[in-house]
Amino acid sequence: MEINKAELEQFYKLKEIAKTTYERIGSIYCPALKDDIVFNSDGFHHLRYDCHRSERSKQVQKNKFIYFDKAVEILKKTTTIQEYRRSICAVGDCDKNGFHKTKIIEWFGFFAIISFVKCIRINVVVRRIGEGSGKFHFWSVMPFWTLSSNKRVIGSKKIEDE
Repeated sequence: MEINKAELEQFYKLKEIAKTTYERIGSIYCPALKDDIVFNSDGFHHLRYDCHRSERSKQVQKNKFIYFDKAVEILKKTTTIQEYRRSICAVGDCDKNGFHKTKIIEWFGFFAIISFVKCIRINVVVRRIGEGSGKFHFWSVMPFWTLSSNKRVIGSKKIEDE
């Protein structure tokens, strides 16, 4: 889908606002995790790129930027982890033999309905590399619905992919 010049300018303004806001946060306390969540460069990068390092579409990025402020609010208030995933994943670059180091990575999902009228539910994801020894860091935010007969229906998707 082509994006016109005005929409592209709007996208870049929104991206800059989200980036400035993101960088100012540093970290916040999350009652559900009973710990601080760091807002490092990995999280902002993941808002823009998928797990295969391909740039997300402008529309997907725009949605993530739009709901970012709500994600921060949710993480400051939430007392319950709604979704949890854990996996052994490669981290970092290959060594000289072509092998990757692996670590346990955990994803924690927090859901919130932010508009009943518009049927908008968002999923906020926090990630931790290295189980108990690692620090929690913001990973993603995304609107969370599916379409059925051209109406939004709150749906489900794998937490690691977002």
